[in-house]
Amino acid sequence: MKKLLTIAVIATLVLCLFWIGNLYPKKSAIAPVTNQLENADVANLVEKNAGSQETDNVDIFQPPLDRAGERVSKKPFEIFITPQNSPIQPEKFRGYHTGADFEIFPEESDADVSVRAVCPGRLKAKEYVNGYGGVAVESCELNGQPITAVYGHLKLASIRLVVGSDLKSGDIIGVLGTAYSAETSGERKHLHLGFHKGTSMNILGYVQSQSELSGWIDPCLYVCYD
Repeated sequence: MKKLLTIAVIATLVLCLFWIGNLYPKKSAIAPVTNQLENADVANLVEKNAGSQETDNVDIFQPPLDRAGERVSKKPFEIFITPQNSPIQPEKFRGYHTGADFEIFPEESDADVSVRAVCPGRLKAKEYVNGYGGVAVESCELNGQPITAVYGHLKLASIRLVVGSDLKSGDIIGVLGTAYSAETSGERKHLHLGFHKGTSMNILGYVQSQSELSGWIDPCLYVCYD
């Protein structure tokens, strides 16, 4: 009888140990599965971040002038200008402003004011244009999409770069033209900066309908800071 009782106790203990082992498996048995999932999640995040870094390049845009945020005080992007309501008198233009005008400070009226590239890109054009004087156009990318940056009212002779030259953010393009001279086409001394979508060169300073503004981007979203 004692022998049978002993066998029964041993059998019960074995069954209990077997049951406990199944209930609490060793950590090493599930670790590989967990690691595979974690590694996959990390890989997805890396791929996602890498993709965003390829397209989101707004951090490399820089203001064309120092204290840029203080300068856009008269003609911001998309303001509707007429000869009657314009903050600049006399006014000869009419329409929705396609860019932002960066004004000069009083101490800059007789000084050379350097205009710097707002983005890395390539000089697409430099020419004299009626209504602007000297104009430079740079091809850039914004959030992975092509744009052209239009710099208006520059002294054309100060643009030493040749068309096709590569530019980095902050490179000097030229200086602002002299006020009310041929260098600015008779306009005040200031910088007109426009961002046009796509690769085609469009240097219009004004358009006649709000729907036409869809082809332009407010440069102050990216460069109007100090």
